[in-house]
Amino acid sequence: MVISTLWRGAKEAAPHASMIAYQIITAAYIVLSQVILVQGISSPILLFYQFILATISMAILAFIFERNNRPPLTKHLLCYIFLMALLGITFGQNILMACLYFINGTVEAAVLNMIPIFTYILSVISRQEKAMLSTLWGKGKLFGTLLSVSGSLTIMLWNGPSVIKLSTSIQATSLAHWALGLAMVTTGALGASVWILLLGPMTRLYSAETSLTAIMFAFAMLQQGVIAAILKHNSSQWKLKWDLELVNIFVGGTLNTGVGNLLVTYSSSVKGPVFVGSFFPLGLVLTTILETVFLRSTLDLGRIVGAVMILAGLYIFLWSKSKEEETHQLIDGYESIY
Repeated sequence: MVISTLWRGAKEAAPHASMIAYQIITAAYIVLSQVILVQGISSPILLFYQFILATISMAILAFIFERNNRPPLTKHLLCYIFLMALLGITFGQNILMACLYFINGTVEAAVLNMIPIFTYILSVISRQEKAMLSTLWGKGKLFGTLLSVSGSLTIMLWNGPSVIKLSTSIQATSLAHWALGLAMVTTGALGASVWILLLGPMTRLYSAETSLTAIMFAFAMLQQGVIAAILKHNSSQWKLKWDLELVNIFVGGTLNTGVGNLLVTYSSSVKGPVFVGSFFPLGLVLTTILETVFLRSTLDLGRIVGAVMILAGLYIFLWSKSKEEETHQLIDGYESIY
């Protein structure tokens, strides 16, 4: 009786623990990347090695879970996957890594929380989703979107007084660099939103999602290898060192990609995508804590206010989205009966 109760409790807690673990990994990866970039390590080469590990880790997972139900590949589909890898992985990861030269990890995490909002806006513009402003959830999604966008603008335009001011080893950037970093991470978030919208049709064409991810990372590895070879000719820059650089490659290529993908996929299959999305603001909180503690970063009032607005807007949006899905399920159930 006790064992069955404990087992049932563990099963109920597993999705929550999985998403918390994923956010810890993501926050640690962002802060670790910021540290090694300040040390002058080349981000194109770093990403190339990460993509190698990511390809290997995803290929192993695909072999374990999908070796018997993998659909055939066509030339047209391979071209589609190549372009998706170029947009969502190669372009996205390069711009999100490079923006850390100009802004800190907390700001990046705050803007990345806008991805569900950007995805909603683009889906309405492309008519994949209706705004439904006459309903409560439609108004909620609109209000949450506006609040999150306002929070993002607050972070961009207002610093305010320092709430926590510590000495930091991270060099302060100029206003021009700050604006460039914000533009880069916003572009990366928009690119990720477009990639998410395109990913839906692709998974319908190729249903083995882990294998699809492995193929995309294999293409991204080749693309990144070309980029790194063009930008970095010095052979000494390609040598790996037994320091934080190697730790970052392992965390980014294996934990953040392979294990992270497994945790998100599991939680989404058990609790749904809205449940998964509700944990992403935790990444912002964890990134802020890690950055303040380990990097001695200054915490401004504008950043706190903007982050709170983004979190509140995101939760209002996710709540409205969950109510919309519940209503549609009730309607579908009613129609199936009658």
